[in-house]
Amino acid sequence: MLKKILLTTTVVLFALVGVGFLFRESLINLLVASQIGPSAAFDESRVPAAPDYGSITAWAALPELDDASDEIPPGSAARDAAAAAKVFFIHPTTYMSPAGWNQSLSDKAANWIVDERVLRHQASVFNRCCEIYAPRYRQATFYSFLDGSGSGDQALDLAYRDVLTAFNTFRESLAPNEAFILAGHSQGTAHAARLLREKIAGTALQQQLVAAYLIGFSITEDQLGGVPVCSAATQTGCVVGWNTVSGDGTGLFKDEDLICVNPLTWRTDGVLAESELNQGGIGYPGWGPVSGEVDVGAMKVEPGAADARCAVGSLVVSELNSASFPSRMPGNSMHIYDYSLFHLNIRDNAVQRVEAYFSRE
Repeated sequence: MLKKILLTTTVVLFALVGVGFLFRESLINLLVASQIGPSAAFDESRVPAAPDYGSITAWAALPELDDASDEIPPGSAARDAAAAAKVFFIHPTTYMSPAGWNQSLSDKAANWIVDERVLRHQASVFNRCCEIYAPRYRQATFYSFLDGSGSGDQALDLAYRDVLTAFNTFRESLAPNEAFILAGHSQGTAHAARLLREKIAGTALQQQLVAAYLIGFSITEDQLGGVPVCSAATQTGCVVGWNTVSGDGTGLFKDEDLICVNPLTWRTDGVLAESELNQGGIGYPGWGPVSGEVDVGAMKVEPGAADARCAVGSLVVSELNSASFPSRMPGNSMHIYDYSLFHLNIRDNAVQRVEAYFSRE
């Protein structure tokens, strides 16, 4: 009798494990939803107050603000006035709260990540070539990308409307024929790609576009409004993008047709770029504040931090020569380090493209 009970129990356990494996993504989504999913559906009448982009407080970075996007890595050149353009930078998702579908601009936790991580480790790559404009916006909560009810889509649409309003304000700062770069990461890249195809491609603004750095999101060529993908370091009027994974990881995005421009060679081929081509990465412990962190503003440059190779829609790092990039997301994704692993290469490339733009103009 005992043997029969044990056998039955074993069969049931294996069945549960099998069901769990088959429906693992749904189960993970349910678990995540229980922790960070908003309890009520999206309701336009209950969203946070809209930002006023005529006010300096609605911006995380502006030329007249003293912010972390102005910080220069040790040993790196300061802004080159002769090659000056402007960059409109859209920050990634930093709002993880179940309190609502969209962030209030007064949310201290979300703003801390933007101010202390994103501006320093992402937007600052453009401070040698460009004046940096980075709006705060009512970003959609992280769970919006997992939601299947439609509320997440509505939250993302609201966030895009803020970004579009900020971009229109940014446009007013551009002189006729003044050059600019469009850049983003993660959710910011999703909004930047929409801006590119709906408001820039096919308009006079396209002639002023140095390049679009659409990094860290599932971007395919058919989302670019006809703007080409960059295939050389000094090509202009084109799009750069990649999603970084470690080793044989599958990453956050499974589409093999995602654009991938290798930031160590600025080509789209699948040739491995050895770590010797990496001018310097700048790591940090994680997205949010880390217990015991001595100096959040430290920027330690590590030449040869990683190699890189484009493969099946991802930027694969097979050789990581630093312990300063410890954070991983599902699929062994190095998502939060998409910029910082190749910090100095991107910094130099932005200058190269701006100079190439002016030489052709």
